[in-house]
Amino acid sequence: MHWKAKKRTYVKKMAACALSLGIMVPSTAWANKTPAKAKIITQSNDDTAAYDLGRQTVEASRPDWETKLSPGTVTIIRPDDYKGEQKELPDFLKMVPGVHVREVNGKGQYTTVTVRGSTAAQVGIFVDGVLCNLGGDAAVDISTIPIKNVERIEIYRGYIPSRFGGTYMGGVINIVTKKPTTEHTSIEIGKSEYGGKQLSWEMSAPVSKGSLMLGINYESNKGDFPYNNYAAPRELAESLDWYEFYKDWDAKEPADWKKKWLAYYKSCVQAESDTHRWRKYNDRKNTSILTKWQNDHWMVKASYNKLDRHLPDSLWGDSILDAVINNQVDLRDIYYVDGRRQKLEDEELLLQHRNTNKKLEWGWMIDYLHQNKEYKAEHILVGDDDVHLNNLPLRKWSKYRSNKYNGQIDGTYKINNRQMLDFQMNYSHERMNIYGSNMDKVLGDSDIANILGQMRNRYDQNILNFQVQDTIVLDKNNTWFITPSWRYNQSKITGYSDGKRFKVGQEHRYHWLHPKDEQTDGRGTWQIALKKIFNNHFTMRMTGGTYYRLLNMYEIAGDGAGILPSTFNGRNSVFPQPEQGKQFDMSAIWKGKALGADSNATITYFWRSADRMLQLVRAGLDYSSYFNDNRGTIHGFELQNRFKWHKFALDLRGTYTKVDPERKNTSVGYGYSSIWPTYQPEWEGNMRLTCTPTNQFAVFGEMHYTGKYYTYYGKDYRGGEYAELSGKPANLLIVVNSGIKWKPHKNMLLTFGCNDILDQGPKQKIRSNIAYTVPGYVNDEFPLQGRTYYATLKYEF
Repeated sequence: MHWKAKKRTYVKKMAACALSLGIMVPSTAWANKTPAKAKIITQSNDDTAAYDLGRQTVEASRPDWETKLSPGTVTIIRPDDYKGEQKELPDFLKMVPGVHVREVNGKGQYTTVTVRGSTAAQVGIFVDGVLCNLGGDAAVDISTIPIKNVERIEIYRGYIPSRFGGTYMGGVINIVTKKPTTEHTSIEIGKSEYGGKQLSWEMSAPVSKGSLMLGINYESNKGDFPYNNYAAPRELAESLDWYEFYKDWDAKEPADWKKKWLAYYKSCVQAESDTHRWRKYNDRKNTSILTKWQNDHWMVKASYNKLDRHLPDSLWGDSILDAVINNQVDLRDIYYVDGRRQKLEDEELLLQHRNTNKKLEWGWMIDYLHQNKEYKAEHILVGDDDVHLNNLPLRKWSKYRSNKYNGQIDGTYKINNRQMLDFQMNYSHERMNIYGSNMDKVLGDSDIANILGQMRNRYDQNILNFQVQDTIVLDKNNTWFITPSWRYNQSKITGYSDGKRFKVGQEHRYHWLHPKDEQTDGRGTWQIALKKIFNNHFTMRMTGGTYYRLLNMYEIAGDGAGILPSTFNGRNSVFPQPEQGKQFDMSAIWKGKALGADSNATITYFWRSADRMLQLVRAGLDYSSYFNDNRGTIHGFELQNRFKWHKFALDLRGTYTKVDPERKNTSVGYGYSSIWPTYQPEWEGNMRLTCTPTNQFAVFGEMHYTGKYYTYYGKDYRGGEYAELSGKPANLLIVVNSGIKWKPHKNMLLTFGCNDILDQGPKQKIRSNIAYTVPGYVNDEFPLQGRTYYATLKYEF
């Protein structure tokens, strides 16, 4: 046999072996050429049915190799399967069992994701295998990640493959952009209620010895929507009483301050008499550009993302206890500033090379990421004598500049026909510079002196990750697999405070503050996975391991304003320590015939314990700090099932998560006590039904269920209803979406749909114990947009 033919045969055998062992095959010539069977399965029927809606409605199940990306639990979502539905990354992640999405500041605003009861910071977010968690962020804002030009979204829970650097106690989400292949051009235009507009253009063509893809996307939304304020009616009677009191008093003894109070309570009465509100400052504009050139060995990618948005005001003020007092939000501005604006700009450049050398498939990658994050209060509503705005740092404006450099080498080595080794090592350096109002203020004897003294204006973080994973076939029939892995992760964070910040005599008063502080943390952890294939229909899998999550700059040094480094007895600076824990899960996987349909079902039991978890605690008069005050256990079940009939497809996903957290208070030193898990529903589920009566027409409907959850961690010691109300529980939420797709021409797709048909988002209620004797309801801190109609036109050339 000719040596080239031998090489092709050998490469195919290696790739097939890797996939059968459950190893993630890197994106290389090896991975791109194998397995041929997978390529055939994933092809749509466009060649035989010119008006076919594509695999989203026609194809039965996903290719089998997608279940082998990891020896643990992995779910794959392909955005192209939902063309025209105007879904963003949070919408896709809501479909995944074990994953909870929290739209913290409302739809399109700051949004985080948690996995199996984790915190948002315990989830790693990768794009094309590159970590996008910046050190200056507490957690990745997934609302800022564009989903256009994306081939697939991989969601890993439990066991994390060695291809991802770092340890993440919750899981990893990897977003893989499209690979340019054949010559292709498409344009997509979308319109939705509340001022929503979308425009996307994508082109790919052969260039030199590879292919080039260019995608340009724009999205804007005014975002303001109607809702009713639940707190207003409860306060109407009290405001009327106070209004009458000041009205009578003012008539007897006129005074300017009495007239001010009279005017204030008059405005309260007016606000509380009408509960109707129109949400303000929800507008946003997103622009993203992606260009990517790739062949069998090289890949070059450049991307640019820009987000310009206002930040909506909280209905709660500083806490839910203020929800009644602040019932005039969105009628008038009650905070220090009006029109808080945020601008984010990200630029990335990535270069990757891969090669195959006998038994070794390997590659290297270098990546550069730059981010500008700006905040500005457009209108100041208070006078020049206001202490908060004129003395505290970053209240009027701030600029964060981050530069991150990352280098990586990884590969797969075939030891023999029954054993394959994966390895990866990466190193990253990030520098963040901070500029803002009052950062150069000289300290005096005021109560805020300690805050200004701790102000950092520069941070460095160096991260080293090394990991190795070994996959072994234990029997001759290829039915038993074991996959152990070991990793070492290390981080060094340095914070600087440049310039003279103290008056004479202040240095020893605040001698626990330093011009420079640094902390280095590192530890090795392990994972192991065991898999047994009983027959063509039934497989079982178990994984377990330890975790050691390195902290980011934000958690150690704060944001320089409201969140600052922790202090201990006013003598020395004590940084929080990395979080640590253990995890275990067990899955049963079945595929076959059920109810007359092709079916594929997975049920997973998971358990995790965590220690030294971070808790944000008020540590001073005007600031908070992170402490390792929390610990707890989590267990639950995940279920995902798919039924595929001739013209119907039904997807069912459900999660039960039981979190048992405990908290101590470092500042006062007492032991652990039970607390409520916040923003983590016990029950959550998703159902989607698709009907395809013809190749040109499809109807879909979906429902997402979010069970009751708590919004405050404090638990009343009296128990019973007092304890329940102290957690400020939110009612369950059911969101129903539906739509139709029509393909009048082989190159054209029209989609019409409605999200939240029952208009439940803005009606979300939280039960409050503001008055124990008469428990009432208040709105969510940031109400969600409700019923929204949309239409999309996509044309492919």
